[in-house]
Amino acid sequence: MDKTVKLWNMSSVSCLKTFSHCDYVTCIQFNPVDDRYFISGSLDEKVRIWSIPKREIVDWHDLHEMVTAACYTPDGQSALVGSHKGSCHLYDTSDNKLIQKKQIDLQTKKKKSHQKKITGFQFLPGSSSKVLITSADSRIRVIDDFELVHKFKGFRNTNSQISACYAARGRYVISASENSHVYVWRNDDGPDEQRSSSSSKGVVSVANSYEYFYCRDVTVAAALPSTAGSAATSRTNSRRKHQELDCVSEYPLPHAGDGDSSDFQQQQSRDDLSNGSNHSGGDRASATWPEELMTPTKQSPRSSTSLPDGDGAGQAPSRSAWGMAIATAGSGGQIRILQNFGFPVRV
Repeated sequence: MDKTVKLWNMSSVSCLKTFSHCDYVTCIQFNPVDDRYFISGSLDEKVRIWSIPKREIVDWHDLHEMVTAACYTPDGQSALVGSHKGSCHLYDTSDNKLIQKKQIDLQTKKKKSHQKKITGFQFLPGSSSKVLITSADSRIRVIDDFELVHKFKGFRNTNSQISACYAARGRYVISASENSHVYVWRNDDGPDEQRSSSSSKGVVSVANSYEYFYCRDVTVAAALPSTAGSAATSRTNSRRKHQELDCVSEYPLPHAGDGDSSDFQQQQSRDDLSNGSNHSGGDRASATWPEELMTPTKQSPRSSTSLPDGDGAGQAPSRSAWGMAIATAGSGGQIRILQNFGFPVRV
């Protein structure tokens, strides 16, 4: 196995520089405010900061645990580092030096369990305090100012290096799963949301409602970036058509002449979103389609998503993932682009 870090020019697909003196690199990220430097973690239990112009290691720290995830804070002044034992550490990286500041506890006080390896970090867009942490206990956690505030459940991640990510400016969370599915959760604690008045310090909310679709041997899933975000929905009939067109134009489908369009269309027909919500009473599932567009004539026979009955069943959600495009990659080397254009069936 190659024990080097290579810097590539993707426009010409050529290797610009090669960095050695590391062992089995597991994670890497550029400094978000100074791309002359990047951070890496490896199985030799060390986290390193590299200088691209000098082609050398600027600083390193021995974690005494195999490093499985590393991520800069948005200002580049700190970094989060995760290990295969489930520990999460915060480092000061100002002046491109690694100074350990604190260890972050990802467990609740009421329930302590054996921690699993950290597989990914991502900060909420527009936030320097909220970060998404994926771990190999099939959990995705959100910490805010180093306090555990939220969990996402439903997917499977026990042995893989799967990492969840935010989509649509943090309105959704997307993750691959070891059961060949991609999972989508609605993030009620996103940038446009305020925590409910019932939320208090030390209370961890849990999201059990999700949607998913089949994607064979998927290992990575991420939403395609959008300049405008998901199209906002409205309850008025006069704006339905405009919003439908906005969604389509925002995430355009491949043209018939594109090389992968036939594969895309075949995959799209097989990979409709299904609902895996676990809810009780009057709790609504996390719908991601514009319900005001859902009429009996438009219900798709292919989708197995169900809507709960109730007074709010016919109302549109405040935001929609209808039209969102998701890129996936699998262990077989196949890359797919899928787009959410399905409609649910009421059962």
